[in-house]
Amino acid sequence: MRVTARRAGVLGTADSRPPKSPGDAARALCVCSHDEGIASGNRLMGAHLRAGRPGAARQVFDGMPRRDVVSWNSLMAAHAREGAYREAAYGFLELRCRGLPPDHTSFSTVLSAVARLEALELGRCVHGLALKSCSTGNVFVGASLVTMYANCGVFSCLQRVFDDVDTPNVALWNALLSGLMMNHRVADARRVFDQMPGRNVVSWTAMVKGYVTVHEVELALELFDSMPVKNSVSWCVMIGGLVHHQRFREAVELFRRLMRNGEEMTNAVLVKVVNAYAGLKSIGGGRCIHGFSVKCGFVLDLIIEASLVAMYCNSLDIDEAQLEFDKMDRKHVGSWNAIICGYIYADKIDEARELFDSMTERDKVSWNSMINGYIRDGRITDATELYSRMPEKNVEAATALMSWFVDNGMLDKARDMFYSMPQTDVMSCTSLLFGYMKEGYLDDALDLFHRMNKRTVVTYNVMIAGFLHQGKVTEAYRLFNESPSHDSVTWSCLIMGLAQNGLTDDALKMYKKMLLTYVRPSESVVSSLISCFAHHSMIVHGQQFHATTIKLGLELCLLSQNSLISLYCKCGKMVAAQNIFDQMGKRDVVTWNTIIHGYAFSSLGENAIEMFENMKMSQVDPDEITFVGVLSACNHMSLLEEAKHFFDAMTRDHGIVPNVMHYACMVDLFCRRGMVEEAEGLVKSMPFEPDSAIWTSLLSSCRLSGNDKLAEHAASQLIAINPSTKMPYLHLISVHGSTNRWGAIDSLRSQIRRTATEKEVGYSWI
Repeated sequence: MRVTARRAGVLGTADSRPPKSPGDAARALCVCSHDEGIASGNRLMGAHLRAGRPGAARQVFDGMPRRDVVSWNSLMAAHAREGAYREAAYGFLELRCRGLPPDHTSFSTVLSAVARLEALELGRCVHGLALKSCSTGNVFVGASLVTMYANCGVFSCLQRVFDDVDTPNVALWNALLSGLMMNHRVADARRVFDQMPGRNVVSWTAMVKGYVTVHEVELALELFDSMPVKNSVSWCVMIGGLVHHQRFREAVELFRRLMRNGEEMTNAVLVKVVNAYAGLKSIGGGRCIHGFSVKCGFVLDLIIEASLVAMYCNSLDIDEAQLEFDKMDRKHVGSWNAIICGYIYADKIDEARELFDSMTERDKVSWNSMINGYIRDGRITDATELYSRMPEKNVEAATALMSWFVDNGMLDKARDMFYSMPQTDVMSCTSLLFGYMKEGYLDDALDLFHRMNKRTVVTYNVMIAGFLHQGKVTEAYRLFNESPSHDSVTWSCLIMGLAQNGLTDDALKMYKKMLLTYVRPSESVVSSLISCFAHHSMIVHGQQFHATTIKLGLELCLLSQNSLISLYCKCGKMVAAQNIFDQMGKRDVVTWNTIIHGYAFSSLGENAIEMFENMKMSQVDPDEITFVGVLSACNHMSLLEEAKHFFDAMTRDHGIVPNVMHYACMVDLFCRRGMVEEAEGLVKSMPFEPDSAIWTSLLSSCRLSGNDKLAEHAASQLIAINPSTKMPYLHLISVHGSTNRWGAIDSLRSQIRRTATEKEVGYSWI
């Protein structure tokens, strides 16, 4: 009985108070029988986990002579609490190897770890085991499965997993809601939210956060105001969402409302408010919130301290921010990082380096900030040298360097950097994919894409955009359908790519599908479609999308306005084009070029020249495209002297070297005026080879001048450029006919019959 009492004392200690060290656990196990030893060890492990000592729980596990499924569950939980999710998954595999049947807790724990690892294939294997053991009906296993698939981007099976659960509770409903929102399935998430038999504050907060994530801030605010109960997380999500969307004043006002309501204040909320004042550049408000944080005892929080330093850097001149930094009693590494970033964004990179060198302690952010500062300043040599000195090279710094190499056309260096990295992640792989696609290495991109363990929606977007840029529409469609989720960029890439490849009907179909998913059309998507309609002179569709820009509030956006002007110009609606032009608050060189070309090709040359003069008075510098429009206007109106003036002014006044298009306009104008010798002289003075347009102009003019020699030379050049065309032969026949050279005409007709020529088929919009 004394032994039993002693055992009871040990077990009582385990139940009531966590052991002080893993040695206590080992001693407890020594005096127990096998079954009692397992139970005692499990209780001790649980006590350590509840006390926040996962390492001690693992040591108890290692000292246990025998273990059951509860022991392994505790081990997996210990690994998961330390962030060692891979080890937690290995624990589940080891449990299976020992022949122990996993229970609901085993499945729930390992699936949570798999969700963090985003290891989809392993998750599917565990799901299969759970199905075999009839565990998928358990609410906790079901919630873990929903979270796992959502984290891996496979939203299509979330509802099926949910339906397999016998008795869903509010936690499972919340998991489904969060999973759909995580994958931007807003409409589906709202449907689930409306169907929930009961909602708690987590449900409401998840829906608010989802709306914020997909940029539907107004809907988020409306739902937030409807919440029956709000907690500190709800306030933090809404205030943070307003800050993220740069609605800083509304964020500050919401914080004041929180204070008036007497809600709980947390450091997370305070960080968001500090960022709001930083965005407002309100030093008065920033100092008030600094004082408030001191009063509430939050000043010791390291994240708030760093946020305050960042706020001073954003609100003050960097020298004044340095004074505020110097006044701080204690400076954590995060504060040093913030002031270094302040110097970097103030374009004082050398001063930032001095601060970096003076730091007694540096973390990963310190090194990454300094390397990114050098990259931002274009000092890639310094960035590379600093990277080589990093004590532990990390994937973020390497990816930043690699992205610079890609952006500057150094794909070989980017590839070398990628394969020398200690480890890679989805961002580094996606950066190299972008480089491959940018340079047209589709096979290399596909090989890397298929070797990636994890792919995000950004990865798919890069591949889809790259294939469409190369005209590979079928491959782009296939990847679009394979992508587990589509965000606004995915839809934009596909629709814009289809439009640029001339597939107007397909682009319109995908646009309609996008609207059904409640994705708001971006300015670039609408503008691309309008440009596509302009190219095909589809005025009715263009007018409908003009109305769409007004509905979406895009009618005053520069990109949309330029596209609409181009549409109306190409469809001959110059009054409508001029009306849009007159309403614009800001005009760039594209705007002016579009309206000048519109007037030029509508045979309204005087208006085009007037617009050009207005452009110069507006302090907008013309480019080479501008002068193509002006010279075309002079050509259509046969204004030779004006054309000569503008042609000379290109180089003299604007430093623009004429290209083949400018010479083509001048040659055509000379030919129209019957000045063939001047046209021929201009062609001979060109610093490059004439193109087919110039030779065609010369050949056409020879009919009136009767210049057989020049006509034959121009025709021979056109035949060399395109041997299959009949046009040069027909022009020569016309020239020889005007000079009664009938023998030469018979010879030309024989050549046409012998040569595999093709006549270009005409077409009409009617």
